[in-house]
Amino acid sequence: MAEPGEAKRPFPKGLRLTPQRQMILNVIEQAQEHLSAEIICQRVQERYPFVSLSTVYRTLERLKTLGLVREVHLLGDHRFYESADSGTHHHLLCRGCGGVLHADDDLLAGLRERLEQHYHFTPLSLDLIATGYCGECQSQAQSVGKGSGAKKG
Repeated sequence: MAEPGEAKRPFPKGLRLTPQRQMILNVIEQAQEHLSAEIICQRVQERYPFVSLSTVYRTLERLKTLGLVREVHLLGDHRFYESADSGTHHHLLCRGCGGVLHADDDLLAGLRERLEQHYHFTPLSLDLIATGYCGECQSQAQSVGKGSGAKKG
């Protein structure tokens, strides 16, 4: 059931939009970050304590199959979820703070075509995860480095 101010999303014909599916979709669509199944479950349970983690996992699998939710592997085996409506983008993962930035697909314009031409490979999807350090972590590392120099004398 949609809350006031939440849009009822069109659902594929013949598939019921159960209250659990709607709640889980709402949590994912309202999030400003990538969410694990456990965090999704916690947020849903704040309003609907009867929803179990196994219900969340089953629903996430169904929503992935329907193309409404994307599963992203950012940290090894850890799975995170985001709305499929967030557009095609890539992920920049900071090794310092663990933050995740989105990079527009335009950044890799032409890469699909180059893969097809050079390697005779037709990618169905292209998911880039770049690891490094965000601007804030770089600044912190530089200020620590400057302040830790020992005096010679």
